[in-house]
Formats: sequence, structure tokens, C-alpha cells
Amino acid sequence: MDSAPTDLHSEQTDPGSPVTDPAVPQVESPASETPGFGTELRGHFRYKLYRKLGRGAFGSVFLARCLDRDPRRDDCPPESVALKILGSRRGKASELLKRELSAMLALEHDRIPKVYDWNLEGDTSFVVMENFPSGSLRDVMPLQGAVEEEAIWRLLADLLSALDVAHRASLLHLDIKPANVLLDGNGGYVLTDFGVSQASRIERGLLPFSVGSRGYQAPEQRQERFDRYDLRTDLWSVGATAWAMATGLNLAERCDLVREDDGNAIYGLPPLSDFRLNLSPELEEVIMSLLHLDPALRPGSVAEVLARVQAKGSGADWGADTLAAAHRSNVSDSDIDDLIERLVDPLLIAICRRRGFRGYFVKFEDGEVMCAEGEKSYYALLLLQGSVVVSRNGKELTRVSREGSFLGEVATLASIPRTATMKAAGEVWACVLNAAELERFLTCNPAMALRVIRYMAYRLSKIPPIDEKRGD
Repeated sequence: MDSAPTDLHSEQTDPGSPVTDPAVPQVESPASETPGFGTELRGHFRYKLYRKLGRGAFGSVFLARCLDRDPRRDDCPPESVALKILGSRRGKASELLKRELSAMLALEHDRIPKVYDWNLEGDTSFVVMENFPSGSLRDVMPLQGAVEEEAIWRLLADLLSALDVAHRASLLHLDIKPANVLLDGNGGYVLTDFGVSQASRIERGLLPFSVGSRGYQAPEQRQERFDRYDLRTDLWSVGATAWAMATGLNLAERCDLVREDDGNAIYGLPPLSDFRLNLSPELEEVIMSLLHLDPALRPGSVAEVLARVQAKGSGADWGADTLAAAHRSNVSDSDIDDLIERLVDPLLIAICRRRGFRGYFVKFEDGEVMCAEGEKSYYALLLLQGSVVVSRNGKELTRVSREGSFLGEVATLASIPRTATMKAAGEVWACVLNAAELERFLTCNPAMALRVIRYMAYRLSKIPPIDEKRGD
């Protein structure tokens, strides 16, 4: 893949290699069992191994040549490829390779390596991927010194773009670090190694060991709080990787800088300005927002952060707090208690009475715009009381007043700008949930998730059929 074993969780001598449970047996085969220089392997095409690019706990990555390269065929790999070989076909090695292959086949994006070929059935299991000869961010960090701020913004944009695709497919990466960030040779970055990727909701016991790499693990990963893993776990690692690039400090070697949640610290790393005085406050604010020890204080989705990063690149203004988010937690307990007493739906009442749910309540006044068409505000609204006018291009589409209705969930889950404006018609009470909170809410409340699916299906059924003659 590159001059370092970036998509094999780094070399075994790398202090940033993934954290595994010592009780889990390692499955690497003896070197004699691993194919070497000159070996030919066959998948859909034939490949010849040349140079080992790196070795990890479960196998090796080689630079290889496709012997059947035919430029006239669109399905043929390029001549130079990276070929990952399992050291063993037993146990976790095979499981991780299959997981990585499955994830990468499901994710098509120019910031994620292409998969060209594979063979998991023969004596030697392998996957053939896009080769990035410029190496990884970990390779160049000791050589490049203080990088320009533009490069850090580019790193954030590229990693977030790749993650946005993964998260929309309900996949968490869980091991973002400089060694897993490849240089594309044109000033851009590519996210690799989905070998420990998991569904965006993980239950305790599903993972056999703690995942992530020392220095770049989110607090919930270090604590093995599997129940707290969600979209915000990956955002932490993006922030830590950008922090490391900005300071030139490899956190795998400076774990002393990583702060624990002792009740006093707010962020898991020191402020960037303690190490770099010439970076803009906007960049520090974006990176540090990803490094909150408390996941609830981090942004709720990749799209939310990416919108800010892209606004910086285009010179557009970007508000750190949407109207709805700014309203949250600004209501009293007595007002919430009164509201719950007025609710009718037993399921909704039970949910609203749960401990920890009070922070989501928001009250809107008559005529207040809850979100605007074209706005990049990635939160959903659970309507509790009142009526909401939904309009597009100034024309009213509908009014929603049913208790328990969801609004804005499509834009939130699909990471797209608002397609309509929502305005309060009279006093409106709602719960505001960002993308991570919405996923958790629907996962923990299957009956409510089923309602959302049915409501979305109902709305889709009301869309006029496509006129094939007009093509619209």
C-alpha cells in the first residue's frame, strides 16, 4: 500500500499499533509460511509479488504487479497494486480481512482505496487494492516540520469526506491515525484500513478486544465502553490525527499528552495554541471541538463538521450554533414536567420521562423559523406539541401537528442540506437530536423507529409518479 504498513495497523514495532487484549491469541504465521518476492498469486487476475511494504499482526502488504494487465479492459487492475496477504487463514485474521473487504466494497469514494481483486478461498488469502506510493502521513510527519494551515484544512476535509460515506453506510472506522492516512501524491489524503470497522451501534461482547491505536483512541475506546461507540468516536480520532499533524507530535509516542476524564479536563488533548501560535482560531476551534472527553459535547455528525470546513475553504460564513441547538437545555424542569403531563402517547411519555433525556427539549415561539431551506443543519426534531408549517420556495407544503412526528430526519441521516423550511405556527415543543443522538434514539426505541419508517414510507407514497415522457 505504501512504504509503511498503513492498512495492517502499522508495523509491530510501531508504538501506535492497535491495542489488543493480551488474552486474545495472536495468529500471525511464521515467516516461512508467508509468500515472498517473485511469488505468483491468482484471483480473477494473476499477480507477482515484488517488495514487502509492511507487516502487521495478521499478515503483510506487498507491492505487486498485475501480470494480466490489459488497458483495453475496464475491469482490469492497474499494473502496480498493493496486495494484502493473511499470515494465517485461521481465527481473527480471516475475520478482519473479510470485514475490511466487505467494508471497502460497500464504500466507493475517491478518498478510500479501490479494491480490484481478492481470493479468500485458496491456500493464501489476499486482497488487491489501490497502491499509494507516496506513503502515509505517519511516514512524512517526522520530516515535514510545521505544516501550512491549508494542508491541515485539506486533511480534515478529505478524512471527513471519506468518513461521511462510511457513516452513511452505518460503518465506524475505529482506527483512524496517521499510519492509516495515505498521501495521494497531489496534496490530498486517503483513509485506509477498515479491518476493525463495525456497525455504528455496537453491543458489549461483539468485539473481542479493544480497538483503536494508542494515542488516537477516543476516551470511550480506552475505557472499552462499547455501548458508547457511535459516530462521535471516529470524530475524536480525526481530531487527534489533525492535532498530531498540526503539532508534528506523534501521539503514539506521546501518550503522556492524552488526558483522562478525571472530572476536571474538558478536552482530551492540550489546546493547539500551546504548541502552534500561528494557527487560526477557527482551525483550533474545529479540531478541539472533536476532542471533547464527553461525546455529547462533540459534533453529532461528520456532515456538521464538514460543512464548517467547507465553509472555511469557500470563504462563506458558518454559524457554530443553529437556532435549534442554541435553544436546547434552555427550558426549566417544571416546564418539561408540565409538557409531559399534557402528552397523550404512552410510548412518548415513557421516553420523555427517562433520565438524561431532558437536555433535548426545545421550545419555539410563534413564527420562529426552526430550520431554513438550503441550510446545513444536521438535526432532527421530534414534535411533542404544537403545529409546524413546512414550506418550499415560499409555498406551504403541509402542516404537521401530530404528537410524536419526526421532522428533518432525512436530511439528518442522509447528510444533505435542508430541502424545506420549517416554521412554528404558535408555540411548539420538540426534542432536538443530532445525527448520533438520532441513531441512538431509534436503536434504543425500536417501536419509534418503526413509526419513522412508516411515516417516511407514507410521505414517499404521496410523491407524484414519474412521468416517463417528460423525464421528471
